[in-house]
Amino acid sequence: MSEFVRLQKDQQINLADGGTATVIGKLGEGGQGVVYRVRLDDTGEEKALKWYFVSNFNNPRKFYDHLAENIEVGSPSSSFVWPEKLTVWNYDAPFGYVMPIMPKGYESFSKFLNAKAYFNSANAMVNAGLNMVSAFKALHYKGYNYQDLNDGNFTIDPNTGKVLICDNDNVMGHGQYSGVLGKARYMAPEVVRGDKQPDKLTDRYSLAVILFMLFIGEHPLEGQKTNVPALTNKYDKKFFGTEPLFIFDAKDKSNAPVPGLHRNAGMWKYFPSFVKEAFQKSFSQESLLSGRGRLLEEEWFNVLMRLKSSIVKCPNCGEEIFMESDRETVCNSHKVKPVGYLNFAKRSNQAVTVPIVGGAVLYDYHVNSASEDFEKIAAVIKEKPGKFGLENKTNRNWLITAPSGKTTTKQTGETLVLGANFKIDFGGGNIATVVVNS
Repeated sequence: MSEFVRLQKDQQINLADGGTATVIGKLGEGGQGVVYRVRLDDTGEEKALKWYFVSNFNNPRKFYDHLAENIEVGSPSSSFVWPEKLTVWNYDAPFGYVMPIMPKGYESFSKFLNAKAYFNSANAMVNAGLNMVSAFKALHYKGYNYQDLNDGNFTIDPNTGKVLICDNDNVMGHGQYSGVLGKARYMAPEVVRGDKQPDKLTDRYSLAVILFMLFIGEHPLEGQKTNVPALTNKYDKKFFGTEPLFIFDAKDKSNAPVPGLHRNAGMWKYFPSFVKEAFQKSFSQESLLSGRGRLLEEEWFNVLMRLKSSIVKCPNCGEEIFMESDRETVCNSHKVKPVGYLNFAKRSNQAVTVPIVGGAVLYDYHVNSASEDFEKIAAVIKEKPGKFGLENKTNRNWLITAPSGKTTTKQTGETLVLGANFKIDFGGGNIATVVVNS
């Protein structure tokens, strides 16, 4: 097998589709190869070229054909920085693939974990989670599984929460295996134990780890038990494979966060009960030891949509908080509770609620059961002394039914004064009931 040959500036590379690309400069280097900035000679577009260390492959032609297949099938969603073109195959010579260049303004996920980058709002942070979940729902729906999901795969716009997912060359069709098990601390316990190869079920474990780290800033299995001098291979297999235990396990507190060491774990108390329950289910002993009980992408999406609409400003101090719908919420040194909540029809047997508090927002997702649009605003809860209203920001009329049975309509721009047990029909059978807390 030939040695790796680095590319030089202005060097022209032949592409498998008959075109050529010219090297502009180097973008970066990793364990698999070098990434170059190139220009497509037929269009003038600038792209990135991942140029492989061929010596890393036992069967480089098989991997090349795998990349060609993924290019032909196409990207599952715009969130994936997907391979677009291959270089020409030449026996055992180096090869690579062309992909989009990362746009400016995005930060690596690791920078958020290391406090070198920050979201500009809670809304942007939750959007990042929603974008991750949506991307992997699309990936699995298209018949792929990722197999090597970890913190290094994501770059995020801190202002919007838009996510780009890179290093997609190990993505495989269901039932296929790339030969890559994954990255330590992100692999599902059954993969660590050697019980099975990566698939979409193990992807869902890794996704839950990423979401937990996104929101809490700690690893879900690293607590008191993992506080050892060094995480050797022996300890890795024990803590992340044979004896995994969630740091907030509802029944077993023996792996709880260590005060002063796991400082970010204090964020846990600021999240609503339904988010905590979702993580406790995802990292239950049943999930960790058998793989059962892990949330599907659709279930995570519903949880995160509920979280997104719980973002309000505390009426006492003005800080952004996640407001519980039916109970008190901790905010700094005091507790707050909404007067009630809007109760929607369940999705995937999961509750969908929005607290009635000034500034809470409904999205197209709430008023259209066929929609997963979490950016288009459908309504806003407004507050005046002694009462709350819901402003219609859709282009449809709402049908309002009072407890007495009397009906009225609210058009675009009009505001409905919210009263106990009123029902709001947004159209298409999408109905919410006004519930007043006791």
